Amino acid sequence: MNCRGQVAAAFERLRTSGRPYRKEMVIIVSDQQTYRQIAEYVPPDRMREITTIGAPGYGTTELIRIGARAWSNVTGWREWKPEITELVYGQGAGMDVSVWPDRAVAENTVFECLGRVEFQGMAYIGYRARLNKVITTSDPLSVAEWRRLLKELWQTPQEWRTVFLDEQSALPAHDLIAEVNKLDNPRSKVQYTYPGDINIEPPVQ
Repeated sequence: MNCRGQVAAAFERLRTSGRPYRKEMVIIVSDQQTYRQIAEYVPPDRMREITTIGAPGYGTTELIRIGARAWSNVTGWREWKPEITELVYGQGAGMDVSVWPDRAVAENTVFECLGRVEFQGMAYIGYRARLNKVITTSDPLSVAEWRRLLKELWQTPQEWRTVFLDEQSALPAHDLIAEVNKLDNPRSKVQYTYPGDINIEPPVQ
């Protein structure tokens, strides 16, 4: 049974419930780079994102959006020009477009239902999808190079995307990419929480 619809519905609830939420993301890019982002969203149109690329030469950046206005802090707070804000966030478009069901869960993704699952001492409703292994190249490859890459690809450990929903609200709680039986050490993890005290105001300039 493909349970994709249940996962997509959870992200749709996240988008439409009207509840403020915090999204904490950690992605292991390489042994030398870890990408981190903490984002907060207060419907209908307030958001704050604090992003650390984790690579040499990149610091921490912050972005605040309130309605039709947006500010970013790279070397000091600067307000975006209205046309830029309109281009990025026009038509009332999403505080967090990444959780729209068609972006959060691709149409061809097949999720299996895991039922009630214990994770880090809590019980959730779980779903799991096998991730395809892919090769990306920018230049033509010889037959020998293709064979080498294919061999490396098949030796790469299989990863899965696992989504845990809160039992009561059916809202997303965790979204993990990891090898099977290695959920405590994922390559990518997103945790969703729902504090009631999130306050997003314009930056002090």
